[in-house]
Amino acid sequence: MGLYWFMLIFCVAVVLLVAIVIPWILIALLLETIRDRKKNVIRIKKTKEDYKAMMKFVGAMLAAILIAIFLGNAGVPYIKDFPYVLEGDYLFEEGTINHVRDVGKDNKNEIEVDGGLYYSTKIKPRHLGRNITFEYLPHTKIIVSYELDNN
Repeated sequence: MGLYWFMLIFCVAVVLLVAIVIPWILIALLLETIRDRKKNVIRIKKTKEDYKAMMKFVGAMLAAILIAIFLGNAGVPYIKDFPYVLEGDYLFEEGTINHVRDVGKDNKNEIEVDGGLYYSTKIKPRHLGRNITFEYLPHTKIIVSYELDNN
């Protein structure tokens, strides 16, 4: 369940940060341009440094927008599961653990139960072949609670 909350908070925070920071930077640049025009401080000739600075700014903005879009898209299943988490209304499944794959350093294991893929940090490869009864979130397939048979 901690995995769910971390991903939800992280994705929403980054998307909100980008949604607030980019307009703030654009408004600050617009105000600076208006102030310069009122002071009649207009450069006649653009230099190479101005061009490079503008390209770096555009590149940074595009990178921030792409990161926000990616994390917004990755966060959609977590946002869809939010009402289920608040209400404690989980889906129920039972079956035999066919395969457990350790995905990496984050301790999130991919568990195959009767052909369906689910995710858990608690179920390990040593549980392979045992019968399991569990509750999970419908969109992210994160196992919330489980019981293993004592076979």
